[in-house]
Amino acid sequence: MADSNSVLIIEQNEDDRNNIIEVLSSEYKVIEVSSSINAIDVIEEKLDIITVIILDITDNTFDGYDLLCEMKRRGYLVKIPVIVTSGEGDEELELRALSMGASDFLRKPYNSLIVQKRIGNIMKNRENATMVDHLEKDYLTGVYSEEVFCRRVVQLMEKNPEQSYAIVYSDMENYQLLKDLFGETVSNNILVYMAKVFKHLIDRNEICGRLEGDHFVLFVKYDEGKLQENLESVVKIINEFPVNMNIRLRFGIYEITDRTMPVSAMCNRAMITVNNIKGKYGQCVAFYDNDIWEKQLREQEIIDCMETALREKQFEVYFQPKYDLASEKIAGAEALVRWHHPTKGFMNPGEFIPLFEKNGFITELDKYVWDSTCKYISTWKKNGYPIVPVSVNVSRTDIYNPELVDIILGMIHKYDLLPENIHLEITETAYTDNPQQIIDVVKKLKMIGFVIEMDDFGSGYSSLNMLNELPIDILKLDMGFVQGDFSSNSNNILSFIISLAKWMDYAVVAEGIETEAQIQMLRNMDCNYVQGYYYAKPMPPDEFEAYMLKHNVLLEDPDSFASDLNQMKFQKSQGVMLIVDDLSLNRKILSASFNQYFKIVEKENGAEALDYIKDNYKNIDVIMLDLVMPVMDGFSLMNKLRMDEKYRNIPIIVTSQGGEKSVEKSFALGATDFVEKPYNLRIILHRVQNAVMAFRNAKKIRESVDKKNVLV
Repeated sequence: MADSNSVLIIEQNEDDRNNIIEVLSSEYKVIEVSSSINAIDVIEEKLDIITVIILDITDNTFDGYDLLCEMKRRGYLVKIPVIVTSGEGDEELELRALSMGASDFLRKPYNSLIVQKRIGNIMKNRENATMVDHLEKDYLTGVYSEEVFCRRVVQLMEKNPEQSYAIVYSDMENYQLLKDLFGETVSNNILVYMAKVFKHLIDRNEICGRLEGDHFVLFVKYDEGKLQENLESVVKIINEFPVNMNIRLRFGIYEITDRTMPVSAMCNRAMITVNNIKGKYGQCVAFYDNDIWEKQLREQEIIDCMETALREKQFEVYFQPKYDLASEKIAGAEALVRWHHPTKGFMNPGEFIPLFEKNGFITELDKYVWDSTCKYISTWKKNGYPIVPVSVNVSRTDIYNPELVDIILGMIHKYDLLPENIHLEITETAYTDNPQQIIDVVKKLKMIGFVIEMDDFGSGYSSLNMLNELPIDILKLDMGFVQGDFSSNSNNILSFIISLAKWMDYAVVAEGIETEAQIQMLRNMDCNYVQGYYYAKPMPPDEFEAYMLKHNVLLEDPDSFASDLNQMKFQKSQGVMLIVDDLSLNRKILSASFNQYFKIVEKENGAEALDYIKDNYKNIDVIMLDLVMPVMDGFSLMNKLRMDEKYRNIPIIVTSQGGEKSVEKSFALGATDFVEKPYNLRIILHRVQNAVMAFRNAKKIRESVDKKNVLV
């Protein structure tokens, strides 16, 4: 016998009470109370198991009608069906009981068959109602499911045609973080708590539903002031939930003006309203207006034509010069994307860039910009134009692409460029998403030879410790630092940031420069570079080419080592560069850097390399050798090679971690050169060229001597 099928009997007369207990005890668990006066406490205590109440309405100690009134007042008790009993046959008494919430009526003396039938019917109705309730309600929170919510909204609007209503959509901004930190049980408990708060908020002819996750919807009477006040109170109440984290709730409100609109569309309008205030501190409630809807339509239009625009090359790369502040010569440029739509005309980047960042299309657009930029630089080089480094944006989405390094390297080599021709701009806010992921990727790009810029510095929340860990070269200040008023506080902060950057050996670029006063201020603070309309606006490639030719460009000293490297001609060889390193990334970097000069062969350890050398030593021009490897390390391989005369002259450049003993031992075993990791690719190119040229010259001399000896 299940406790959940319990019947509470409230009967003062002991004989009547025993009679009905005898009728019911074989099928139900019976709870008996002799007086209505204490019944309410028993009902509260046994609320979860009481299925039906049998109440003697003519209790002399406490009027049964008073008990019905109290149950109705408490609201949550009215769901328990009450069968009223009386020894009197007065129909007026029966009607009064039914009007006060009783489910049925029994007359004394009890007829056992009638009692069983009446209770059976009520039990069956309750089970059916429970089943319907289960199907209609959200399993976790007990509020309406989405389908039932929509149906009930239509019914209530039809029932109350003169009443103004609104849909309220709730969103918890940090729900997933809360779930990750505290677990599913706590997050579920919060949702249950929220549902209880919402149900307490709503009145009669108002309902609550749950769509999915942390998203609830309310159908409520529309009163702008009252809604604003109530929802702000809800935020405070829900934040009283005992969890050590601020729950960031946002509400979007759509006043129902078109009752013929599908309820799902009404919910969607409330949803886009709440999306409009995400991330805005201090604003938790927003009301829908036509501007929001027009913005949604505009965004959808952009999404619908973005792939076509990329395919038809409607996107164009513009270049904005960067100036060296000391000499006021062009020191670089930034590649910026512009969209010229065939019918809509110029599209504002502030509209489509954030949208592409949100839907992921930014990765395709970034690749298009990178490729276009590399192509333009390659053309400028071939035409003999002055070359300055160009910065391109790398979005936070790009950082999580495991093929990012391969993609950028591929473009560099496709257009025969050096990594330092391209600066990679990564926004400060990207560093805060997954710091370790960003650090790892940036270190790989830095090792290859790219210059790394932190863009929009000062707009996010980077810690000084993160700045210390990141291998960046340039801080690019958020334009908010240099625009607006020049208060002493603003100047102090700006001066501090520039001084900090200099202390950490970073160059500084200030963007958004528009006035002479800003230039003077930044020059006094020893800022390195500036960019903005004061000097030049972003311009299409042909205009930028003409601009560079017309204005002074800051070129490297022609007598400098870096310039000498640019002038050197590394002759392409038919020979092999053998790269021996157990780390695939190291092999990949060297392979991508030298595959235009040599045939590349890669081996993971000294043993594999030795097998290859035995069969192919005549074709090997140079060996790039790591020292620390499994199976056979670099020292062991060099020791074996120096034991055989035919291998002894092959140049070996050790690429490994530094250390005086490692360097000494490498040279003692016959290494031609030693380059410490992480290495600069321009320097290693120079070292390889020297080693290979010396090897080729020595080989020619040996061949010439051998030829003379044969003739003699």
